[in-house]
Amino acid sequence: MRYLPPQRYCHSDPAAPPQLVVVIDTEEEFDWSGAFSRAQTSVSAMRWIHRVQDIFDVYHITPVYVIDYAIASQPEGYEPLQDSHAAGRALIGAHLHPWVNPPYVEPVTGHNSFPGNLSPVLEAAKLQKLGDCIAEYFGTRPVLYKAGRYGVGPHTAAMLEEQGYEVDLSLCPHMDYSAEGGPDFTGTPVTPYWFGQQRALLALPLTVGYTGYFRQWGHPMHRLASRGVPGQLHAVGILARLGLLNKVWLSPEGYSTAEHIQLTQTLYRAGVRVFSFAFHSPSVEPGHTPYVRSPQELEDFLTRCRRFFDFFMGDFGGQSATPLELKAQFAGSTDTFSQEGP
Repeated sequence: MRYLPPQRYCHSDPAAPPQLVVVIDTEEEFDWSGAFSRAQTSVSAMRWIHRVQDIFDVYHITPVYVIDYAIASQPEGYEPLQDSHAAGRALIGAHLHPWVNPPYVEPVTGHNSFPGNLSPVLEAAKLQKLGDCIAEYFGTRPVLYKAGRYGVGPHTAAMLEEQGYEVDLSLCPHMDYSAEGGPDFTGTPVTPYWFGQQRALLALPLTVGYTGYFRQWGHPMHRLASRGVPGQLHAVGILARLGLLNKVWLSPEGYSTAEHIQLTQTLYRAGVRVFSFAFHSPSVEPGHTPYVRSPQELEDFLTRCRRFFDFFMGDFGGQSATPLELKAQFAGSTDTFSQEGP
């Protein structure tokens, strides 16, 4: 399903300082290369979550921990976040991994790992159960949502509106998960936008984009370079090394500080003023994600966070913001952007 958002984009004042949101997919440890399993619910890496929270505190960043049911239902998962949340140093949102979130009625498959592929009744029931669990241990129901595997579907928007959510963090611009049964975000710009039938909810996409000389032809050229003979010849990597085309996520997982800075500056010149920095919680301990497999890779991961925050809050003149602060800022202000925008 190609995901095409409505044309109710939020308007950012070009003279305003850029703003940064930090979102952590806070979840169980599982085998990234294996099949989905309801048995993989360990959350032992959460004992080290202070490694990133301490960095956020230094830069006065209030991160959003979007937590799934494995985190929300186990003391080892939720207790390390309770003090930061209670002190206002972190926000808690919902992150729906259907395969480890009751009710357990659907087969565990790759297709069903995208929550938007479930029936609307089951998708809503799972999110309701997750929200109830979060409310029990954090004292309030979540109003921020990020679909597991970026798996929004045709009924997700109505479900979020009905259950009282305010901001959706699920959209992943320039990525196509349709080969796995998921959504196709190749037509989704990074610009925040409004949605909702009875009230206004804010969609805040991840920051993913193209840099390099050929960035305006990013998706078709990247697709061509990644398939067939060009793919076998590693054309994607060659284009990136030559500075011609590079698809970059604003994430310390797999991307360098230089790439972060180049992407941020490129999008800023294109008019973007809101940026989203994201990663997965198991990366705070070596061995749980492909991005942090050793103590040295952990140090590199943490260093990339610090260096990007140094840049963004320093020479770039940026500020930290929460999704709810952005929603309040954008309230009542809309603009129309082309689907070919950043």
